[in-house]
Amino acid sequence: MRPDATDPELWARVRTDDQHAFSLLFRRYHERVLRTVAAGLRGVARADPAGVAADVFAILWRRRASVRVETTAWPWLRGVASRLCANERRRCLRQDRLVVHAASAATADVHVVPDHAPGVADRLALVDALARLGPVESQVARLALVDDLPEAEVAAALRVPVGTVKSRLHRARRELRHHLQRHGSVGP
Repeated sequence: MRPDATDPELWARVRTDDQHAFSLLFRRYHERVLRTVAAGLRGVARADPAGVAADVFAILWRRRASVRVETTAWPWLRGVASRLCANERRRCLRQDRLVVHAASAATADVHVVPDHAPGVADRLALVDALARLGPVESQVARLALVDDLPEAEVAAALRVPVGTVKSRLHRARRELRHHLQRHGSVGP
Protein backbone atom coordinates (compact mmCIF):
# COMPACT_ATOMS: atom_id res chain seq x y z
CA MET A 1 0.00 0.00 0.00
CA ARG A 2 1.46 3.34 -0.97
CA PRO A 3 1.82 6.01 1.76
CA ASP A 4 0.10 8.69 -0.36
CA ALA A 5 -3.13 6.69 -0.68
CA THR A 6 -6.30 8.59 0.16
CA ASP A 7 -8.13 7.95 3.40
CA PRO A 8 -10.98 6.09 1.66
CA GLU A 9 -8.45 3.85 -0.12
CA LEU A 10 -6.67 3.10 3.14
CA TRP A 11 -9.96 2.61 4.95
CA ALA A 12 -11.17 0.07 2.40
CA ARG A 13 -8.03 -1.95 3.20
CA VAL A 14 -8.45 -1.46 6.97
CA ARG A 15 -11.96 -2.89 6.76
CA THR A 16 -10.36 -6.09 5.42
CA ASP A 17 -8.12 -6.21 8.54
CA ASP A 18 -5.07 -4.76 6.77
CA GLN A 19 -2.88 -3.65 9.67
CA HIS A 20 -0.38 -1.94 7.37
CA ALA A 21 -3.11 0.36 6.02
CA PHE A 22 -4.23 1.07 9.59
CA SER A 23 -0.62 1.88 10.49
CA LEU A 24 -0.49 4.41 7.64
CA LEU A 25 -3.70 6.08 8.91
CA PHE A 26 -2.31 6.06 12.44
CA ARG A 27 0.90 7.80 11.34
CA ARG A 28 -1.11 10.27 9.27
CA TYR A 29 -3.38 11.37 12.14
CA HIS A 30 -1.68 10.45 15.43
CA GLU A 31 0.02 13.81 15.98
CA ARG A 32 -3.17 15.72 15.13
CA VAL A 33 -5.26 13.55 17.46
CA LEU A 34 -2.69 13.93 20.24
CA ARG A 35 -2.70 17.75 19.87
CA THR A 36 -6.51 17.79 19.91
CA VAL A 37 -6.66 15.60 23.00
CA ALA A 38 -3.96 17.61 24.79
CA ALA A 39 -5.91 20.81 24.10
CA GLY A 40 -9.14 19.16 25.26
CA LEU A 41 -7.52 18.06 28.52
CA ARG A 42 -5.61 21.27 29.25
CA GLY A 43 -5.87 22.06 32.94
CA VAL A 44 -6.77 18.52 34.01
CA ALA A 45 -3.86 17.50 36.24
CA ARG A 46 -4.47 13.74 36.34
CA ALA A 47 -5.30 13.39 32.64
CA ASP A 48 -3.36 11.10 30.32
CA PRO A 49 -3.51 12.67 26.81
CA ALA A 50 -1.31 9.97 25.24
CA GLY A 51 -3.55 7.25 26.65
CA VAL A 52 -6.69 8.98 25.42
CA ALA A 53 -5.17 9.43 21.95
CA ALA A 54 -4.30 5.73 21.89
CA ASP A 55 -7.89 4.91 22.88
CA VAL A 56 -9.16 6.91 19.89
CA PHE A 57 -7.26 4.62 17.54
CA ALA A 58 -8.19 1.50 19.49
CA ILE A 59 -11.87 2.41 19.06
CA LEU A 60 -11.28 3.09 15.36
CA TRP A 61 -9.78 -0.38 14.94
CA ARG A 62 -12.56 -2.09 16.93
CA ARG A 63 -15.27 -0.31 14.94
CA ARG A 64 -13.61 -0.67 11.53
CA ALA A 65 -16.51 -2.73 10.20
CA SER A 66 -19.11 -0.04 10.92
CA VAL A 67 -17.17 3.23 10.46
CA ARG A 68 -17.52 4.89 7.05
CA VAL A 69 -14.72 7.08 5.68
CA GLU A 70 -15.92 8.86 2.57
CA THR A 71 -13.40 11.69 2.18
CA THR A 72 -11.23 11.85 5.31
CA ALA A 73 -11.01 10.06 8.65
CA TRP A 74 -10.41 13.26 10.59
CA PRO A 75 -14.03 14.23 11.46
CA TRP A 76 -14.67 10.79 12.93
CA LEU A 77 -11.37 10.83 14.85
CA ARG A 78 -12.02 14.35 16.15
CA GLY A 79 -15.51 13.41 17.34
CA VAL A 80 -14.26 10.34 19.20
CA ALA A 81 -11.37 12.35 20.67
CA SER A 82 -13.82 14.99 21.90
CA ARG A 83 -16.05 12.42 23.61
CA LEU A 84 -13.08 10.62 25.16
CA CYS A 85 -11.72 13.94 26.48
CA ALA A 86 -15.06 14.59 28.18
CA ASN A 87 -14.95 11.09 29.67
CA GLU A 88 -11.36 11.61 30.86
CA ARG A 89 -12.29 14.94 32.47
CA ARG A 90 -15.14 13.26 34.35
CA ARG A 91 -12.89 10.36 35.36
CA CYS A 92 -10.26 12.74 36.74
CA LEU A 93 -12.91 14.75 38.56
CA ARG A 94 -14.25 11.53 40.15
CA GLN A 95 -10.71 10.59 41.18
CA ASP A 96 -10.16 14.01 42.72
CA ARG A 97 -13.40 13.72 44.69
CA LEU A 98 -12.42 10.23 45.80
CA VAL A 99 -9.01 11.48 47.01
CA VAL A 100 -10.66 14.31 48.91
CA HIS A 101 -13.20 11.89 50.39
CA ALA A 102 -10.48 9.44 51.39
CA ALA A 103 -8.41 12.22 52.94
CA SER A 104 -11.40 13.49 54.89
CA ALA A 105 -12.19 9.95 56.06
CA ALA A 106 -8.59 9.57 57.23
CA THR A 107 -8.97 12.69 59.33
CA ALA A 108 -12.47 11.88 60.57
CA ASP A 109 -11.70 13.36 63.98
CA VAL A 110 -11.11 16.75 62.40
CA HIS A 111 -14.31 17.99 60.83
CA VAL A 112 -13.64 20.76 58.32
CA VAL A 113 -16.55 22.26 56.45
CA PRO A 114 -15.42 23.37 52.99
CA ASP A 115 -16.18 26.92 51.93
CA HIS A 116 -18.66 26.65 49.08
CA ALA A 117 -19.15 30.39 48.70
CA PRO A 118 -16.78 30.90 45.73
CA GLY A 119 -18.35 27.99 43.83
CA VAL A 120 -21.86 29.25 44.57
CA ALA A 121 -20.93 32.77 43.49
CA ASP A 122 -19.47 31.48 40.22
CA ARG A 123 -22.55 29.31 39.62
CA LEU A 124 -24.88 32.26 40.27
CA ALA A 125 -22.83 34.44 37.90
CA LEU A 126 -23.10 31.74 35.22
CA VAL A 127 -26.86 31.40 35.73
CA ASP A 128 -27.18 35.18 35.46
CA ALA A 129 -25.04 35.22 32.30
CA LEU A 130 -27.09 32.41 30.74
CA ALA A 131 -30.29 34.33 31.51
CA ARG A 132 -28.92 37.33 29.61
CA LEU A 133 -28.38 35.32 26.42
CA GLY A 134 -30.94 35.39 23.67
CA PRO A 135 -33.30 32.39 23.58
CA VAL A 136 -31.49 30.71 20.69
CA GLU A 137 -27.98 31.00 22.19
CA SER A 138 -29.30 30.15 25.65
CA GLN A 139 -30.83 26.90 24.44
CA VAL A 140 -27.61 25.83 22.67
CA ALA A 141 -25.42 26.90 25.61
CA ARG A 142 -27.49 24.97 28.14
CA LEU A 143 -27.39 21.79 26.06
CA ALA A 144 -23.70 22.01 25.12
CA LEU A 145 -22.15 23.67 28.17
CA VAL A 146 -24.41 22.76 31.06
CA ASP A 147 -25.66 19.33 29.93
CA ASP A 148 -22.27 18.59 28.27
CA LEU A 149 -23.81 17.22 25.06
CA PRO A 150 -21.63 16.94 21.94
CA GLU A 151 -22.44 19.38 19.15
CA ALA A 152 -23.91 16.62 16.99
CA GLU A 153 -26.39 15.67 19.73
CA VAL A 154 -27.29 19.32 20.30
CA ALA A 155 -27.93 19.64 16.56
CA ALA A 156 -30.11 16.54 16.60
CA ALA A 157 -32.03 17.73 19.67
CA LEU A 158 -32.70 21.14 18.11
CA ARG A 159 -33.17 19.75 14.57
CA VAL A 160 -30.62 22.15 13.07
CA PRO A 161 -27.34 21.53 11.20
CA VAL A 162 -24.16 21.05 13.25
CA GLY A 163 -22.69 24.18 11.67
CA THR A 164 -25.58 26.21 13.03
CA VAL A 165 -24.95 24.80 16.50
CA LYS A 166 -21.26 25.69 16.22
CA SER A 167 -21.93 29.29 15.25
CA ARG A 168 -24.59 29.75 17.95
CA LEU A 169 -22.31 28.16 20.53
CA HIS A 170 -19.47 30.46 19.48
CA ARG A 171 -21.68 33.52 19.97
CA ALA A 172 -22.97 32.19 23.29
CA ARG A 173 -19.47 31.54 24.62
CA ARG A 174 -18.33 35.00 23.54
CA GLU A 175 -21.29 36.66 25.26
CA LEU A 176 -20.90 34.53 28.40
CA ARG A 177 -17.17 35.29 28.60
CA HIS A 178 -17.84 39.00 28.13
CA HIS A 179 -20.52 39.07 30.84
CA LEU A 180 -18.50 37.00 33.32
CA GLN A 181 -15.37 39.10 32.79
CA ARG A 182 -17.36 42.30 33.20
CA HIS A 183 -18.71 41.06 36.53
CA GLY A 184 -15.39 39.73 37.79
CA SER A 185 -16.27 36.04 37.76
CA VAL A 186 -13.42 35.00 35.46
CA GLY A 187 -10.06 36.46 34.57
CA PRO A 188 -9.43 38.22 31.23
